[in-house]
Amino acid sequence: MRINLDRSSTAGADDLRSHAETIDLSEGTSLGEVVAFLRQRGYLPKVDGGKATWVLEAGDEAVAVIAQQWPEPKFVVNQKKKIGSYGEGVSLEFKYRAQIDPDDLFDTLVEGRKRS
Repeated sequence: MRINLDRSSTAGADDLRSHAETIDLSEGTSLGEVVAFLRQRGYLPKVDGGKATWVLEAGDEAVAVIAQQWPEPKFVVNQKKKIGSYGEGVSLEFKYRAQIDPDDLFDTLVEGRKRS
């Protein structure tokens, strides 16, 4: 299954090239496995100061918060959810949220899901 990836830039110099790419993974791969794979290969850059916060969106749904200072991401949805459940050609976008408090962001996203 083809997965379209993209991420926000972290600074002006980070805009020199596109961050968009396509990877192939099994549709049975879980969100947790996808994020672990991308973290292992260094898809998200390290930011000076060691505090960068990212929101991962699958389509229009916020699914996880990844913080440079955290050892593991926190998932807003079940991390065992299969990537194939988002349909063919799913797009995953990592949106940079600078150095905002990742715990506050995660709590806000979880609360927003509860209201929906």
